[in-house]
Amino acid sequence: MHWIIFGIFGVIATTVANLFQKIAMKDEKSDPVISAIFFQFILGFVTSFFTLVKGFYLPDASLIPYFLCSGALYATGSICFFRAIKYIEASEMTILGGFSVLVTILASIIFLSDKLTLIQLSGAALILLAVVVISWRKNEVKISTGMWLALGGAVSYGMAVVFDSYIVKRYSAVSFLPLASFIPGTLLMLFYIRRIPDVIKAIPMIDKNLIIYGVIYSFSAIAFYQGLESGALVGQMSAIWRASVVLTVIFASIFLHESKHIGQKIVGAVLATIGVLLVT
Repeated sequence: MHWIIFGIFGVIATTVANLFQKIAMKDEKSDPVISAIFFQFILGFVTSFFTLVKGFYLPDASLIPYFLCSGALYATGSICFFRAIKYIEASEMTILGGFSVLVTILASIIFLSDKLTLIQLSGAALILLAVVVISWRKNEVKISTGMWLALGGAVSYGMAVVFDSYIVKRYSAVSFLPLASFIPGTLLMLFYIRRIPDVIKAIPMIDKNLIIYGVIYSFSAIAFYQGLESGALVGQMSAIWRASVVLTVIFASIFLHESKHIGQKIVGAVLATIGVLLVT
Protein backbone atom coordinates (compact mmCIF):
# COMPACT_ATOMS: atom_id res chain seq x y z
CA MET A 1 0.00 0.00 0.00
CA HIS A 2 1.30 3.48 -0.89
CA TRP A 3 2.51 5.57 2.06
CA ILE A 4 0.13 8.42 1.20
CA ILE A 5 -2.79 6.14 2.12
CA PHE A 6 -1.32 5.60 5.58
CA GLY A 7 -0.75 9.35 5.84
CA ILE A 8 -4.37 10.22 5.02
CA PHE A 9 -5.67 7.51 7.36
CA GLY A 10 -3.39 8.77 10.13
CA VAL A 11 -4.56 12.37 9.74
CA ILE A 12 -8.23 11.36 9.92
CA ALA A 13 -7.56 9.04 12.88
CA THR A 14 -5.69 11.77 14.76
CA THR A 15 -8.50 14.27 14.13
CA VAL A 16 -11.22 11.87 15.29
CA ALA A 17 -9.13 10.88 18.33
CA ASN A 18 -8.83 14.54 19.35
CA LEU A 19 -12.62 14.84 19.37
CA PHE A 20 -13.13 11.70 21.44
CA GLN A 21 -10.63 12.88 24.04
CA LYS A 22 -12.73 16.00 24.57
CA ILE A 23 -15.95 13.96 24.71
CA ALA A 24 -14.41 11.57 27.25
CA MET A 25 -13.30 14.42 29.52
CA LYS A 26 -16.50 16.50 29.29
CA ASP A 27 -18.06 14.70 32.25
CA GLU A 28 -17.37 16.58 35.49
CA LYS A 29 -16.59 13.24 37.18
CA SER A 30 -13.88 12.34 34.66
CA ASP A 31 -10.51 12.13 36.40
CA PRO A 32 -7.47 13.41 34.41
CA VAL A 33 -5.01 11.22 36.33
CA ILE A 34 -6.97 7.97 35.96
CA SER A 35 -7.78 8.81 32.33
CA ALA A 36 -4.12 9.48 31.51
CA ILE A 37 -3.10 6.14 33.05
CA PHE A 38 -5.81 4.25 31.16
CA PHE A 39 -4.86 5.99 27.92
CA GLN A 40 -1.18 5.06 28.18
CA PHE A 41 -1.97 1.39 28.81
CA ILE A 42 -4.62 1.24 26.05
CA LEU A 43 -2.04 2.73 23.68
CA GLY A 44 0.53 0.22 24.88
CA PHE A 45 -1.69 -2.84 24.48
CA VAL A 46 -2.99 -1.91 21.02
CA THR A 47 0.45 -1.07 19.63
CA SER A 48 1.84 -4.27 21.17
CA PHE A 49 -0.26 -6.39 18.82
CA PHE A 50 1.18 -4.49 15.87
CA THR A 51 4.71 -4.84 17.22
CA LEU A 52 4.37 -8.58 17.88
CA VAL A 53 3.35 -9.11 14.25
CA LYS A 54 6.28 -7.05 13.00
CA GLY A 55 8.76 -8.45 15.48
CA PHE A 56 9.80 -7.18 18.91
CA TYR A 57 13.14 -7.18 20.64
CA LEU A 58 14.35 -5.57 23.84
CA PRO A 59 16.52 -2.44 23.76
CA ASP A 60 20.14 -2.34 24.83
CA ALA A 61 20.61 -1.60 28.54
CA SER A 62 22.45 1.61 27.66
CA LEU A 63 19.18 3.06 26.31
CA ILE A 64 17.20 2.52 29.51
CA PRO A 65 18.04 5.97 31.01
CA TYR A 66 16.80 7.62 27.81
CA PHE A 67 13.59 5.57 27.91
CA LEU A 68 13.03 6.65 31.51
CA CYS A 69 13.62 10.33 30.70
CA SER A 70 11.32 10.13 27.69
CA GLY A 71 8.71 8.23 29.73
CA ALA A 72 8.78 10.77 32.55
CA LEU A 73 8.26 13.61 30.08
CA TYR A 74 5.41 11.82 28.30
CA ALA A 75 3.82 11.02 31.67
CA THR A 76 4.00 14.71 32.62
CA GLY A 77 2.69 15.80 29.23
CA SER A 78 -0.17 13.31 29.33
CA ILE A 79 -1.33 14.60 32.72
CA CYS A 80 -1.08 18.20 31.50
CA PHE A 81 -3.09 17.51 28.35
CA PHE A 82 -5.80 15.54 30.15
CA ARG A 83 -6.13 18.34 32.70
CA ALA A 84 -6.09 20.98 29.97
CA ILE A 85 -8.88 19.39 27.93
CA LYS A 86 -11.15 19.80 30.98
CA TYR A 87 -10.81 23.57 30.62
CA ILE A 88 -10.27 24.32 26.93
CA GLU A 89 -11.68 23.14 23.63
CA ALA A 90 -10.22 20.35 21.50
CA SER A 91 -9.45 22.82 18.71
CA GLU A 92 -7.53 25.13 21.06
CA MET A 93 -5.49 22.30 22.55
CA THR A 94 -4.58 20.95 19.12
CA ILE A 95 -3.28 24.35 18.00
CA LEU A 96 -1.31 24.84 21.22
CA GLY A 97 0.10 21.34 20.81
CA GLY A 98 2.07 22.63 17.83
CA PHE A 99 4.26 24.48 20.34
CA SER A 100 5.91 21.11 21.08
CA VAL A 101 7.71 21.21 17.73
CA LEU A 102 9.29 24.54 18.65
CA VAL A 103 10.45 23.07 21.98
CA THR A 104 11.95 20.06 20.18
CA ILE A 105 13.92 22.31 17.84
CA LEU A 106 15.22 24.50 20.68
CA ALA A 107 16.15 21.45 22.77
CA SER A 108 17.98 19.96 19.78
CA ILE A 109 19.98 23.17 19.40
CA ILE A 110 20.93 23.19 23.10
CA PHE A 111 21.60 19.48 23.67
CA LEU A 112 22.39 18.11 20.20
CA SER A 113 24.16 21.17 18.76
CA ASP A 114 21.70 21.43 15.88
CA LYS A 115 21.60 24.74 13.99
CA LEU A 116 18.54 26.94 13.53
CA THR A 117 18.03 28.22 9.98
CA LEU A 118 16.28 31.44 8.99
CA ILE A 119 13.33 29.41 7.66
CA GLN A 120 13.02 27.54 10.96
CA LEU A 121 13.21 30.84 12.82
CA SER A 122 10.32 32.14 10.68
CA GLY A 123 8.35 28.99 11.49
CA ALA A 124 9.01 29.45 15.21
CA ALA A 125 7.69 33.02 14.98
CA LEU A 126 4.49 31.79 13.30
CA ILE A 127 3.93 29.17 16.02
CA LEU A 128 4.29 31.84 18.71
CA LEU A 129 1.96 34.09 16.72
CA ALA A 130 -0.61 31.26 16.61
CA VAL A 131 -0.53 31.07 20.42
CA VAL A 132 -1.10 34.83 20.61
CA VAL A 133 -3.98 34.70 18.10
CA ILE A 134 -6.01 32.03 19.90
CA SER A 135 -5.39 33.58 23.34
CA TRP A 136 -6.33 37.11 22.20
CA ARG A 137 -9.38 38.30 24.14
CA LYS A 138 -10.68 41.88 24.29
CA ASN A 139 -7.56 43.54 22.91
CA GLU A 140 -5.10 41.64 25.11
CA VAL A 141 -3.51 38.22 25.42
CA LYS A 142 -5.26 36.13 28.07
CA ILE A 143 -3.73 32.71 28.60
CA SER A 144 -6.14 30.66 30.70
CA THR A 145 -5.31 27.83 33.10
CA GLY A 146 -6.22 25.30 30.43
CA MET A 147 -3.95 26.99 27.90
CA TRP A 148 -1.02 27.01 30.35
CA LEU A 149 -1.58 23.30 30.98
CA ALA A 150 -1.68 22.61 27.22
CA LEU A 151 1.55 24.56 26.74
CA GLY A 152 3.07 22.61 29.63
CA GLY A 153 2.07 19.38 27.90
CA ALA A 154 3.54 20.63 24.63
CA VAL A 155 6.85 21.47 26.34
CA SER A 156 7.00 18.00 27.92
CA TYR A 157 6.18 16.22 24.65
CA GLY A 158 8.60 18.41 22.74
CA MET A 159 11.44 17.54 25.12
CA ALA A 160 10.50 13.85 25.00
CA VAL A 161 10.90 13.79 21.22
CA VAL A 162 14.58 14.71 21.61
CA PHE A 163 15.15 11.58 23.69
CA ASP A 164 13.01 9.58 21.24
CA SER A 165 15.18 10.72 18.34
CA TYR A 166 18.27 9.47 20.13
CA ILE A 167 16.61 6.12 20.91
CA VAL A 168 15.19 5.30 17.46
CA LYS A 169 18.57 5.95 15.84
CA ARG A 170 19.87 3.02 17.89
CA TYR A 171 16.77 0.86 18.27
CA SER A 172 13.81 -0.45 16.27
CA ALA A 173 11.11 2.20 15.85
CA VAL A 174 8.43 -0.51 15.81
CA SER A 175 9.65 -2.08 19.07
CA PHE A 176 9.96 1.40 20.55
CA LEU A 177 6.24 2.19 20.15
CA PRO A 178 4.70 -0.01 22.91
CA LEU A 179 7.56 0.68 25.32
CA ALA A 180 7.07 4.42 24.81
CA SER A 181 3.44 3.87 25.88
CA PHE A 182 3.81 1.45 28.79
CA ILE A 183 6.68 3.27 30.50
CA PRO A 184 4.78 6.58 30.98
CA GLY A 185 1.75 4.64 32.24
CA THR A 186 3.90 2.71 34.72
CA LEU A 187 5.62 5.89 35.93
CA LEU A 188 2.22 7.53 36.45
CA MET A 189 1.10 4.53 38.51
CA LEU A 190 4.23 4.83 40.65
CA PHE A 191 3.92 8.60 41.06
CA TYR A 192 0.22 8.35 41.95
CA ILE A 193 0.64 5.10 43.89
CA ARG A 194 -2.04 6.13 46.39
CA ARG A 195 -4.51 6.34 43.51
CA ILE A 196 -4.01 2.71 42.45
CA PRO A 197 -7.15 1.53 44.37
CA ASP A 198 -9.13 4.24 42.52
CA VAL A 199 -7.66 3.10 39.19
CA ILE A 200 -8.60 -0.54 39.86
CA LYS A 201 -12.08 0.48 41.00
CA ALA A 202 -12.56 2.56 37.83
CA ILE A 203 -11.69 -0.27 35.40
CA PRO A 204 -15.27 -1.69 35.16
CA MET A 205 -16.61 1.84 34.67
CA ILE A 206 -14.06 3.09 32.15
CA ASP A 207 -15.60 5.60 29.74
CA LYS A 208 -16.16 4.02 26.33
CA ASN A 209 -15.16 7.32 24.70
CA LEU A 210 -11.78 7.11 26.43
CA ILE A 211 -11.31 3.59 25.07
CA ILE A 212 -12.26 4.77 21.58
CA TYR A 213 -9.82 7.68 21.92
CA GLY A 214 -6.99 5.36 22.97
CA VAL A 215 -7.66 2.82 20.22
CA ILE A 216 -8.00 5.39 17.43
CA TYR A 217 -4.90 7.26 18.62
CA SER A 218 -3.04 3.93 18.55
CA PHE A 219 -4.13 3.39 14.95
CA SER A 220 -2.82 6.83 14.01
CA ALA A 221 0.56 6.02 15.59
CA ILE A 222 0.69 2.68 13.77
CA ALA A 223 -0.25 4.40 10.49
CA PHE A 224 2.68 6.79 10.94
CA TYR A 225 5.20 3.97 11.24
CA GLN A 226 3.55 1.95 8.47
CA GLY A 227 3.93 4.99 6.23
CA LEU A 228 7.63 5.14 7.02
CA GLU A 229 7.95 1.43 6.30
CA SER A 230 6.19 1.95 2.95
CA GLY A 231 8.85 4.39 1.79
CA ALA A 232 7.85 7.78 3.17
CA LEU A 233 10.36 10.14 4.76
CA VAL A 234 9.77 11.34 8.32
CA GLY A 235 9.42 14.88 6.98
CA GLN A 236 6.76 13.80 4.48
CA MET A 237 4.67 12.02 7.11
CA SER A 238 5.08 14.88 9.57
CA ALA A 239 3.98 17.38 6.92
CA ILE A 240 0.82 15.42 6.13
CA TRP A 241 0.08 15.07 9.86
CA ARG A 242 -0.14 18.86 10.17
CA ALA A 243 -3.47 18.72 8.31
CA SER A 244 -4.99 17.27 11.49
CA VAL A 245 -4.70 20.69 13.18
CA VAL A 246 -6.98 22.44 10.68
CA LEU A 247 -9.27 19.40 10.44
CA THR A 248 -9.67 19.28 14.22
CA VAL A 249 -10.75 22.93 14.27
CA ILE A 250 -13.31 22.29 11.52
CA PHE A 251 -14.61 18.98 12.91
CA ALA A 252 -14.78 20.34 16.47
CA SER A 253 -16.90 23.28 15.31
CA ILE A 254 -19.30 20.88 13.57
CA PHE A 255 -19.53 17.94 15.98
CA LEU A 256 -18.61 19.53 19.33
CA HIS A 257 -20.16 22.94 18.56
CA GLU A 258 -16.87 24.72 19.29
CA SER A 259 -17.85 27.67 17.12
CA LYS A 260 -16.88 30.43 19.56
CA HIS A 261 -13.97 32.52 18.25
CA ILE A 262 -13.93 30.25 15.17
CA GLY A 263 -12.20 32.92 13.07
CA GLN A 264 -9.31 33.15 15.52
CA LYS A 265 -9.05 29.36 15.70
CA ILE A 266 -8.87 28.97 11.92
CA VAL A 267 -6.21 31.69 11.65
CA GLY A 268 -4.32 30.15 14.57
CA ALA A 269 -4.56 26.67 13.06
CA VAL A 270 -3.24 27.87 9.70
CA LEU A 271 -0.38 29.81 11.33
CA ALA A 272 0.56 26.84 13.54
CA THR A 273 0.44 24.45 10.59
CA ILE A 274 2.63 26.64 8.37
CA GLY A 275 4.96 27.32 11.30
CA VAL A 276 5.44 23.63 12.07
CA LEU A 277 6.05 22.86 8.39
CA LEU A 278 8.74 25.55 8.22
CA VAL A 279 10.38 24.43 11.45
CA THR A 280 10.51 20.77 10.43
